[in-house]
Amino acid sequence: MSVYKACDIRGAVDQLTPELYRAWGHWLARQVPPGAGFLAGGDVRQTTEVFLAALIDGLVEGGAAAVDLGTVPTPVAWFAGQHLGAAGVAVVTASHSPPDVNGLKWSVAGRPPAEAQIQALAAAVATDGGLMAGGAAMGAPTRPGSRTRMAPLAAYEQALGRRWRTEAVTGRAVLDPGSGCWAGPAARILRAVFPALAVTAIHDVPDGRFRARNPDSSRAEHLTALCAAVVAQGADIGIAFDGDGDRVSLVDGEGVVLGPEETSWVLVQSLAPEWPGRTFVHDIKCSDRIAAEVRRLGGQPEAQRSGHAFIRARMIEKQALFGAEVSGHYFYGELAGGDDGLFTACRVLDSLARTGLSLAAARRQVPPIYATPDLRLPVPVAEQETWLAQVRDAFAARPQSALDGVRVDFGDGWALVRRSVTAAELTFRFEGDSAVALDRIVAEFSRGLGGLGARLAPLYARQKAGEP
Repeated sequence: MSVYKACDIRGAVDQLTPELYRAWGHWLARQVPPGAGFLAGGDVRQTTEVFLAALIDGLVEGGAAAVDLGTVPTPVAWFAGQHLGAAGVAVVTASHSPPDVNGLKWSVAGRPPAEAQIQALAAAVATDGGLMAGGAAMGAPTRPGSRTRMAPLAAYEQALGRRWRTEAVTGRAVLDPGSGCWAGPAARILRAVFPALAVTAIHDVPDGRFRARNPDSSRAEHLTALCAAVVAQGADIGIAFDGDGDRVSLVDGEGVVLGPEETSWVLVQSLAPEWPGRTFVHDIKCSDRIAAEVRRLGGQPEAQRSGHAFIRARMIEKQALFGAEVSGHYFYGELAGGDDGLFTACRVLDSLARTGLSLAAARRQVPPIYATPDLRLPVPVAEQETWLAQVRDAFAARPQSALDGVRVDFGDGWALVRRSVTAAELTFRFEGDSAVALDRIVAEFSRGLGGLGARLAPLYARQKAGEP
């Protein structure tokens, strides 16, 4: 697969080279005024240090005033860009992907790249054949660049403290940074922001090989150690981050992992007084229950393509109050549309303290949601459009949405199939008004898919039985 995805750049490390990162840096420098500040940081992966150095070389050669942030959680890099008024920010990371993958996220003028811009970068690098020595390829800069270093974590911690610091948050929390970018700083920051909260942490030493657990915190099977620690310590909440720190997942005091819609519900309620007239941006995979609740509170829900860049861009365009993606990204208008796992954890803790609810009690207030997690089937990229066309044809008599893949409305629920943005897979998700409706929708949809449906039905059966 190409490393140029719909939202960012990502690929196996054997597809990536320092020369590519140098070329990408050079191209990014050309997207901002000569001499403008461009921040660059990276995650804890073993390949990131070399790739980050090459990226910064390219930024300097392209004429930018490059600022090396070093190893930094992605939300802290976005914060630094906003705090300093930088023209651009780039982060060498593969987020939640396995350790043998790396990539690149960026923003220019506070906005994530559109898919067309990513393809323009790919075309520029392919046309120029990479960056030649001395910047001969891809255009010479109009003025020389420069490089400096900066550690933004202290300023971020101060800002988080100004926003959330209170002694009203009490009890016990267990953090699981998963040996990623929040390993070390998150526990310290949370103790400073909530001095009456007892905070412990597991998997709290950075490890670019992620030997403690998979960096994808959105999957409950990766959080078994956190669930056990919460129960063993009698904690009120468990908080898990992904590899680069922008995703977050929650565990309640009973050791139950909250689903993304349950977390979204808690966050929607925390914003209840602010909803009238404001927009809620959610990915198309999100349960209809959440959109209905926002509407009840006076807000205006709007579906968007799955992918952090799409949600964030729409947050900015609509000046939205809040956004949610079922992968565990949560976006805020007060963060200029950005997402931040630690900020989300602070909002949840603060909201629970104000309402007097435990997280387990808040979870029980969520109405039943009969939806599957993502069900993924490996399908070669060249065959994916054929299968999407078959879905459109098989269910032509039913209402459909083509916002992201194909979503079919069954009246008492829906079925969605879309291309994965990170792997050669088709991703399926289903929701029904009841467990019976969900079973029927999955069965009917699977029959309409022929051979692919024969693979989907047993996958759903295994998921329903709780099997891996």
